[in-house]
Amino acid sequence: MRIHCPPFLDRWNVWVLATVVSLLVRGAAVGSEPLRSRPLMPVPTEDIYPAGEPPLPTGPITRIAFGSCAKHWQAQPIWAAVLATKPDLWLFLGDNIYADTDGTTAWEISEGQLTGEWNRLADKPEWQAFRAQVPMMATWDNHDYGSHACGGEFPHKEIARKAFLTFFAEPEDSPRWTRDGVYDARILGPEGRRVQIILLDTKFNRSTFKKDPMPQEERLKIGKVGGYIPDDDPAKTHLGAAQWKWLEEELAKPAEVRLLCSSTQVIPDQKGMDEWGNFPHERRRLLELLKRTGNVVILSGNVHFAEVSQSRDGALMELTSSGMTHINERYAHASNSHRIAGPCIDLNFGLVAIEWREIPVVHLKAINGDGSVVFGCRTELEP
Repeated sequence: MRIHCPPFLDRWNVWVLATVVSLLVRGAAVGSEPLRSRPLMPVPTEDIYPAGEPPLPTGPITRIAFGSCAKHWQAQPIWAAVLATKPDLWLFLGDNIYADTDGTTAWEISEGQLTGEWNRLADKPEWQAFRAQVPMMATWDNHDYGSHACGGEFPHKEIARKAFLTFFAEPEDSPRWTRDGVYDARILGPEGRRVQIILLDTKFNRSTFKKDPMPQEERLKIGKVGGYIPDDDPAKTHLGAAQWKWLEEELAKPAEVRLLCSSTQVIPDQKGMDEWGNFPHERRRLLELLKRTGNVVILSGNVHFAEVSQSRDGALMELTSSGMTHINERYAHASNSHRIAGPCIDLNFGLVAIEWREIPVVHLKAINGDGSVVFGCRTELEP
C-alpha cells in the first residue's frame, strides 16, 4: 500500500417543549446520577418513517460519503454540504441519533420513546431532502443503540434493533432482523470495479470494558480522555463468535476495494475511549485479518473530530469522521501516535473518492460543514 498525504411551528413542538421543561426541572448532568427511565411525556404514536431512500447503486462507484454523531434535536445544515459532493452512497456509522440523552441528562430507553426519537430525525426537512436523493447503508454506535456504556448486556437491544431497522427500511426478509446484531455487507459495482462495504456491529455482543482506576486528572496529564484500560482477557469479545465467522466469510469474497466500517476507532488505541484498543487481542485479530485480505481501508466515527491514522507497518489506513452537529476539542488533542493527517476540529463528514485504474487509487478526505476539504490522503490499493 503506497500512501500520500498532502498538507493542506413543526409537528413536534408540543413534545419538544414538554421535553425541555422536564429536563430543566430535573437538571442533572450525565454521569452524576444513576440511569433512570425517562418521565412520561407526549410522544408521537404514529410511525412517520419514510418509505426509504433510493436503491443501492448498480453501476461503478466513485464517491462514498460517510459520517457519524448527529444530535437529532439540533439543526443539521451539513446535509447540504454532503449532497454537494454528489455521493453515490452514504454510510451512517453510528450515533445517528442520541436516543438515550439530550447531552445533559441520561435516561433508560423505551420502545415508544425510541420510536419518537427516530421520528424527530425523520421529520427534519434537511434530512428528508438528503434521504430522498442518496442511497445509504447504516450501522449504530452507543447512543442510537440506546445506552452510553452498555454492550452485549444491554437489556433493550432487541427494542433498539427493531427501531433502527424500521427507520432504515430494512426489508422484512433481511437476516439483520434475526442475526446477533445489525452488521451487514454488500458488494457494489461490476467485476473489476467492485466495492465491498462491510458494516460492523460493535455493540450487540461486545463484552464489558475494564474501567481505569486512575483519576481523571491524572489521565488527562498523559493525554488520555477516556475511562477504560486495555483488557486482554481472551474470553472478552468485540464482535462475538458469529459475527467474526461472518466477517471472515465476507472478506473471502472477491472485490477490488473494501471499506471496513466500524462505529469506533480501530487503529488509534491510546485514548481510553470506546475503541478497539480496549480489547488488544481482538484488535490484533482484526488488523491481521485485514492485512491478509488486502485492498482494505477502514472507516470509523465516534470521537467528535476527524483524522487519518495508519498502522505501524503502513499496511492499513483509517479515516475517522465524527461530529456532524458537534465537536470535542479535548478529544481531538488526545494522544494518537498513529495519526498522519488532521485533526479536523470542525463539523465534518468523510469522503472516499475512487480512481479506477489498474491499481485503484483511493482518496480519503475530511470535509467541513462549508464543503471545504480540510485535509486529504491518497492510497493505492495493490492486490
